[in-house]
Amino acid sequence: MSFGSTAKFESPDHVASALEPYGGITEALHFRDVAVYSVSCLSDGLETATDVLSQALLHSRFTEGEIEEARESIACEIEMFKLGADQEPIVTDCVHHAAYGGSTVGNFKICPAENLMSINRGDIMSFHTANFRPSKMVLCGVGVDHEELVKCGAKYFPNHLTEGSPSPIVQYTGGHCYKHDDSPPPMIGPQELPTLTHVAIGFESSSHQAEDYVKFCVLNTLMGGGGSFSAGGPGKGMYTRLYLQVLNRYHWIYSALALNHPYQETGLFTINGSCHPNHGWDLVQVLIKQFKEMGQGINHGELERAKTQLKSTLLMNLEYRNIILEDIGRQVVASGHRKTAPELCAMIDSVTPHQISEIVMKMLKNRPSVGAFGDLKYVPSFEEIEAAFERENGELTNRISHFLLRGARGGAAKTGLIKH
Repeated sequence: MSFGSTAKFESPDHVASALEPYGGITEALHFRDVAVYSVSCLSDGLETATDVLSQALLHSRFTEGEIEEARESIACEIEMFKLGADQEPIVTDCVHHAAYGGSTVGNFKICPAENLMSINRGDIMSFHTANFRPSKMVLCGVGVDHEELVKCGAKYFPNHLTEGSPSPIVQYTGGHCYKHDDSPPPMIGPQELPTLTHVAIGFESSSHQAEDYVKFCVLNTLMGGGGSFSAGGPGKGMYTRLYLQVLNRYHWIYSALALNHPYQETGLFTINGSCHPNHGWDLVQVLIKQFKEMGQGINHGELERAKTQLKSTLLMNLEYRNIILEDIGRQVVASGHRKTAPELCAMIDSVTPHQISEIVMKMLKNRPSVGAFGDLKYVPSFEEIEAAFERENGELTNRISHFLLRGARGGAAKTGLIKH
């Protein structure tokens, strides 16, 4: 519903008509912790672009017709997730829900289908009033005159708007969120998609304002990972740990990927993996071992490779104006200023193997978070995973007895006696 009908523009078509003389386009991106509304146009359309932004952010009407269209669109997206081969967003939702107790950044990003019809205009207006307020906004521009942007901001973004309630505190809790679904995926072509087990294990890392943030970025690049098939050379991350020690060794693992999710007050470092359901236990054991081995030392070569790759990715991304715009907005709204690319590169260069080991050992002292989706009949329980992290060698319980036990549990789960 972003850039829909407002107090000034009756419909999205009227917004498009206002921007058309300047070749303008609109875009809205919503993440767990921030929303980015942007307008790209010719430089002489700055005032119109600012007007459109202020209308979308402060004066949206959210009509019943727009809400119904949004419901239909989201329902279609939910169905597309079921049809798609990429289930990464679902397991990422699960591990966040486990890590933060289902609140703040732990809320599901993918709307549960059962909640779709219960969201009404009152809910949307309340959310909008509480979150779209001046103290949370930053107006930024790329390729525009600063003084002109300030004038437009003063004209279209009044500073007398009332403030909402304080933002809730984000609290890491750890825990688990299992979604068992062994139904085969639908046929969408000549080759049917496999039924897989998806698991993500994570620990609290660092907020993007903390001293350890850049160290976790380096660690994330060092671990790397991806799918079981990838074309390309070192630039694709083929020499990262998860490629060398997981994907190249275990043919039954479909994907293994390290992800760092930084937020204002906290962060979540995860390793996600997927495999055939029969290897669910083995996959979890491999992921635990990778976490354990992180703190046992980083060699100079792999660290320098990770730092070089991270700087390369940073500088390449900053060649795009839309990414520069988002980067300015995110940094200023979080800290009030923006670190330049040379500053960030210097911070990356200063990271040492000892610092990586330190943040890993600190991270592993927290309670783990486990998210799992798919056929989970052979996935260990959260208690077993937590106990394995407490052991020095990271070993799970005996695999044979575990299989027998989980076989019984799997049968019970199918009859509804046990819910993951």
